[in-house]
Amino acid sequence: MTTGKPGVATYLDRSEIPDHQSRALRRWWSAFTALLVAAIFVEAAFAGAMLSGSGWARTAHVATAGMLIVSTTAAGLVCVFTLRRIQHGLKLGFILLALATVIFLQAAVGALSARGANLLWVHVPLGVALVGFAAQAVADARRLQPSSRP
Repeated sequence: MTTGKPGVATYLDRSEIPDHQSRALRRWWSAFTALLVAAIFVEAAFAGAMLSGSGWARTAHVATAGMLIVSTTAAGLVCVFTLRRIQHGLKLGFILLALATVIFLQAAVGALSARGANLLWVHVPLGVALVGFAAQAVADARRLQPSSRP
């Protein structure tokens, strides 16, 4: 049974999302990207705990990195395919996919460092830069709006 009210998916191909659904879309993607920033910050806290000698922190650091790679990649793909006609939607998707790539590279550098490679000088500043990069995704999510083109 339908209520006769079209959902967001109905409008995605036409770029005619009503204002209330546009706000919901912005709110949802802003919250999701803010959670990514928080998760990256927590990842840094796990790194600090690991460097302080806490044994559990290494497992948490590795698990969080994997979760960030998967969730950021999935979110980027969802954006690219579902928000491609929404103004700033495609850009947000590409930012998220680029962020996922950098997180993957960060994890690879971290794994090499754990095996003895002298790469902490790259791993630590890149981790700090990831917070700023993820904050850019939040800013782009806040700009989502229906396109004015037909």
